[in-house]
Amino acid sequence: MKVNLKFYFLISVLSIVALSLNYYYASLGVLPIDTFAHFDSGFRIIKGEIPFVDYWTISGPFIDFLQAFYFSVFGVNWKIYVLNGSIMNLLVTLVSFFFFKKIGLSNNYSFFYAICVAFLANPSMGTPFPDHYSAFFSFFGIISFFYALETKRKMYWFLIPIFFFLAFFCKQTPAAYVILLFTFIFFLFAFYNKNFRFLIPIIYGSILSLILLFAFIWIYDVDIQSFFNQYFLYPRNIGSIRIAELDLTFNKAISTFKFVHFIFLILLFIFINRIIIKKKDYLSENNFFINLSIILFTISLIFHQWLTLNFIFIFFIIPIICALIQSNLKKIKFSKWFNVFLIIFCLSVTTKYHFRFNEERKMLNLENINLSNYYETSNLTPKLKGLKWITREYSQNTIKEIEKLFVFKKILENETKKTMFISNYQFFSAILNKSLHSPNRWFGTPVARPAKTNSLYDEYLLFNYNIILKNKIEVIYIDSNLGKYHLDLFNKIFEKFPMECSNMNIIEDVLFKFDISSCYY
Repeated sequence: MKVNLKFYFLISVLSIVALSLNYYYASLGVLPIDTFAHFDSGFRIIKGEIPFVDYWTISGPFIDFLQAFYFSVFGVNWKIYVLNGSIMNLLVTLVSFFFFKKIGLSNNYSFFYAICVAFLANPSMGTPFPDHYSAFFSFFGIISFFYALETKRKMYWFLIPIFFFLAFFCKQTPAAYVILLFTFIFFLFAFYNKNFRFLIPIIYGSILSLILLFAFIWIYDVDIQSFFNQYFLYPRNIGSIRIAELDLTFNKAISTFKFVHFIFLILLFIFINRIIIKKKDYLSENNFFINLSIILFTISLIFHQWLTLNFIFIFFIIPIICALIQSNLKKIKFSKWFNVFLIIFCLSVTTKYHFRFNEERKMLNLENINLSNYYETSNLTPKLKGLKWITREYSQNTIKEIEKLFVFKKILENETKKTMFISNYQFFSAILNKSLHSPNRWFGTPVARPAKTNSLYDEYLLFNYNIILKNKIEVIYIDSNLGKYHLDLFNKIFEKFPMECSNMNIIEDVLFKFDISSCYY
């Protein structure tokens, strides 16, 4: 009974820590393009607007639907938006804890490493974000594989492709790398175990995933070519360019990930050493496959970070690797002293990255910024209550940015014509309860939409044009901070109308306004 009480106490503490950590840091600071990546889109799905149909997106459709679920059940506001990320942080933490227990660690060790995961997983961003969620669901697929090996239960085999499917439709990478490497693991497992029964539930899980995908396409009448272009062809173009331009300097390849590389190499050494000592016998053990899985998962995350332009988020893998190393070495003579080293190392790294990414909000580009100069956004709208607004661009004059947001709100709120609003501040549809028909999930980053030289630029232009016609948009507002790309885009779109009917005005130096209401007559 005492053990059970202690166990449930640890679970309760982990839950409180994981939830409260993410909840607090998610509301500290803003990087508009990323912070609100799924805020308006979650609301828009409730209103019947669908990714790939009503807005161009190259990642994260599952997160949009997940956020729509939270908004539908609990209401549309900032706290519920943050709840999504907080529950994800809770799930990653608890799944890690049970995994550590399953590989033979005590309650205390499992609790320690899980607490470290809670600090390093989602709080670096706080809000839902594609890279994080893709990695987390991929991790759940790996853990499901481990439980399938240990328990022999078909349900865990069945869940593996479902978790990978969800990971891929949070973001294509790192999920695609994990799926590719896991295919190798599955074939290896089948070869050494001479048992193909595990494939049956995997096939069922894969079929269910495909049914869900085709049901989405059929129910929402998604154009397959447009879906393919947005989620496969254009991201592949981006990936090809990044691979071709990949310049792995020492700092980017090694120094930036030095602590990940260090602990990873220890696990890799232990893994190779066991293969040499045990030879073929080890290749059929569950320990071989779980070590191999975490090794390949880590390689996938590192490779993803080499290619991506986003800030580093993969440090949560460090306590997972530390726990796995401790499990591998628990029977050797010097394990007690090595455990002390692992604890000190993991605690030091967790503390270091907690202050850099959580306290300083590095992922929001807010390092070396006085975060106490925030603005309480409940004054802007009750739906953003709890968010402490401060951005790097306006860190010296937060009120200036807030005044701009008030201008946006007033204009959009009072506009009676059918409106399209283009900005990185993707929350006005939700706070105004008004369809603003943004043609993109986000705008500020060049990879979010095809460049003029890209083969899909005309496809993207036509996509925007069709949204304007479909919704009979009469006025288009463009945030002046977005630059020349969107002005040129819409000037080119207006050429498709039968006459020169657009009327452009600049509003308070913060908005470009195109009135195209006369174009329909």
